[in-house]
Amino acid sequence: MRVLAATIASALVLSLATAASARTAPPVTVALSPVVELSADRLATAELVAAAKWHSGEPVEAPEREATVLAQTEHSARALGGDPAVALAVMRDQIEANKVIQRGRHADWYAHPDRSPLRAPDLAGARADLDRITPALVGALTDAGAGLAAPGCEVELARTARRVAAERGLDRSGRTALAVSLASVC
Repeated sequence: MRVLAATIASALVLSLATAASARTAPPVTVALSPVVELSADRLATAELVAAAKWHSGEPVEAPEREATVLAQTEHSARALGGDPAVALAVMRDQIEANKVIQRGRHADWYAHPDRSPLRAPDLAGARADLDRITPALVGALTDAGAGLAAPGCEVELARTARRVAAERGLDRSGRTALAVSLASVC
């Protein structure tokens, strides 16, 4: 229930921030496109991960895997000269957003078994994609640097997220998950 409330709150904050301040916020010079694009790339793996876990019986929660990803994130941030606290906060949101999609798919498949995946995809391939995307995302956050705290960052982030969601044809749950994944960026 707490996850659902956080998901809804994040989506509402992102929507309200955009609507309320889109006309008055100063422009942000930081390029947020790489952060949003890489976040969407990470989310694109959620469907495969959900299907693999569906077939294997593994739970959506994977604390050991999450700890490994967070340790890699912290290491990457330090190596790149970024802020580990920012990188870790964003990566926690990324992990939660991926789980939002996984939980949603599992709930749908329990309710409608005829919609469940017929075959198990290769989870190793999805994890390899995540292992490639994660340091790139940390690099994008590092490149954005202090701009993440700049006035107008939230507005530019929302604008960029809307554009990426439209380009990728994200449905409502995909747009919500993208908002969750970006909650700690600015």
